[in-house]
Amino acid sequence: MSRHAMDMSQEREKEQLLPEGWRCFTIIKCEEQISKSGNEMFKITITDCETFQEIDIYAIAVPKKRWFLKSLLSACQIKAGENEVYEWDTEEIIGKIISGRVEHKEETWVNRDNQEMKSIKHKVVEVKEVTEEELKNTDSAPF
Repeated sequence: MSRHAMDMSQEREKEQLLPEGWRCFTIIKCEEQISKSGNEMFKITITDCETFQEIDIYAIAVPKKRWFLKSLLSACQIKAGENEVYEWDTEEIIGKIISGRVEHKEETWVNRDNQEMKSIKHKVVEVKEVTEEELKNTDSAPF
């Protein structure tokens, strides 16, 4: 017999394709990062309220590119102050339930045999404040 030590902290189950349309999500993590192109951004991990599947969404934090971040903060009921300045802490959005619009997109990629493959992926393309009606239809609703 041989003994093995393997770091499996980065392993995840294969993502299931979420249905298209508006869905409820709970924010479970928010980290500041730098994108591949050098932009400041936030990596936000959300959980689908129905399937409990975790997915990551990214909000660019660079002027003129922060529209998604602004809508995310609004969805979390964080209001702008004077001159549209948002003051917030990453911990303020953890645990918030938001509504996200899921779209399906076809992606092309090259496999190990150098063959071009196509697959359908889901992406949260828009977020907004969750409505009471959406919360009533959610198992993880706070009331």
